[in-house]
Amino acid sequence: MEDHINITLAQIETTVGDLELNAKKILEVWDAVDENSHIVVFPELALSGYPPEDMLLRWDFLQECRRQLEFIVNASKKFKAVGIIGTPFYDGDLYNSAVVIKGGRMLCVYHKHFLPNYSVFDEKRYFKKGDEGVILELNGAKIGLSICEDIWYPDGVERTYALAGVHILVNINASPYHAGKYAYKEAFLKARAEDNLCYVVYVNMVGGQDELVFDGRSLVIDPTGLIYARAKAFEEDVLTVSFEPKKVSRKRLLDVRLREQKAHYHVISYPIEMSKRCPFYTPRVEKSPQGEEEIYTALKTGLKAYFTKNHFNKAVIGLSGGIDSSLTACLAVDALGKDKVVGVFMPSAFTSQESKEDVLELAENLGIELYEFPIDSIFKKFREVLKVDDFSVADENLQARIRANLLFYLSNKYGWLVLATSNKSEVSVGYTTIYGDMAGGFAPLKDIYKTLVYKLAFYRNSIKEDIPRRVFEKPPSAELRHGQTDQDTLPPYDLLDRILTLYIEEGLSQEEIVKKGMDVQTVKRVINMVKLAEYKRRQAPVGIKITQRAFGKDWRMPITNLWRE
Repeated sequence: MEDHINITLAQIETTVGDLELNAKKILEVWDAVDENSHIVVFPELALSGYPPEDMLLRWDFLQECRRQLEFIVNASKKFKAVGIIGTPFYDGDLYNSAVVIKGGRMLCVYHKHFLPNYSVFDEKRYFKKGDEGVILELNGAKIGLSICEDIWYPDGVERTYALAGVHILVNINASPYHAGKYAYKEAFLKARAEDNLCYVVYVNMVGGQDELVFDGRSLVIDPTGLIYARAKAFEEDVLTVSFEPKKVSRKRLLDVRLREQKAHYHVISYPIEMSKRCPFYTPRVEKSPQGEEEIYTALKTGLKAYFTKNHFNKAVIGLSGGIDSSLTACLAVDALGKDKVVGVFMPSAFTSQESKEDVLELAENLGIELYEFPIDSIFKKFREVLKVDDFSVADENLQARIRANLLFYLSNKYGWLVLATSNKSEVSVGYTTIYGDMAGGFAPLKDIYKTLVYKLAFYRNSIKEDIPRRVFEKPPSAELRHGQTDQDTLPPYDLLDRILTLYIEEGLSQEEIVKKGMDVQTVKRVINMVKLAEYKRRQAPVGIKITQRAFGKDWRMPITNLWRE
């Protein structure tokens, strides 16, 4: 057995459907680390991008996946290291697979065992489950392969690998981010390493795909449950780690728990000849952000990925002088650069002088281009055509829809991405105008409650004070009539968000929420508003998933729904 074996965690961002680009990136990374690595590991479904969704039901797409895989196999003739690549793999049926490649040959294929079918996942719709394990034997070290969900089960294939003497468990992932998930993952990965008395190598994807963000933070856990190495958060990173298999063997001599366990899977071993020696790398442990910093970084990552992968040239935001549009503008500038962000101020007779001043100050602080288009004359013309004398909610919403038309005209004319500014509190209860302020091509704050909007804005201002202080102090208002505030219609946001979190995220019933000290009539009203707003949410733009249950793939409620609690 060699003193050490080097494994490279290739934490890369790939693009769904751009198979040629993904294959090129895989080969470039492999080439760059080949000399100093024994094994190079890429994320789950790296070749196709994740998640490819119903493209997996297209035969032509699967054929192209196979062509690009064969291209990679052929190109690997010049490499000395082994490559492990996540890809859709058709072999009489379709699998989510890890393909092992060495020197121009496909050595073996591991098929994912546990197919998640909850939250944002639909893998049973596409894939057949695997039922065999794969062990690579390299220079005396044994390496067991698995994919994402497989390692979430304590008695899964990893236990069988440990009983077969595996020193290193390699698990490839495309694990979507939500707040709080990383700490949970880190804890159970430590448990897998301790329970199986081996190293755990967790290689995660990074970047964004529609509503999903992948946070990277690929990990290596040592047999004692300590973090041995960690890649960067929310950034591409290539991390080569040196492992000492003898440490695993020595630990198992002293800890005999595995002797009492039974294997549940059939495992096939594949010996690999490799004579090269690689330098020893001192493990690198990157910082892991937390709290508002983590969430703000996730939002930037998701926005940048959506903007760049869909080839927009600029983003346009309707600026009102409120906290939501101010935070959205800061996010856009931080993610895309100030030269790619345009603000549009569309005042009416109900827009305060303070709001105008705050918009101008924000735009100047951020250094973005700002247009001003007053909407009074357009609003009056609509009312003349409609022969309206009174003023109602319809007139409030009409102003929002006029503004949306102006933004989408600019989008249509110049190819700009309209960023909606609605937050989760508003979207939850329908306090947003469909085809108005709710409209957009992308909604960065869609899964951010109003109370968190303020926290994120305070965090952003702690870095650079771009949002005017008055924006934090004035009562939230849509300014669609004189003297209007959000609290004319809604409970205070701290109470509203608490009710929404209990109902949406935790799934509590009206009765259970009331028992936590909430007023029964307020709870009943909020839940009813959530249900009545379902038709609006179904037509909302895509936005970044941050909570455990985001509106989108996480939330699949019927629009026509007469059940009442």
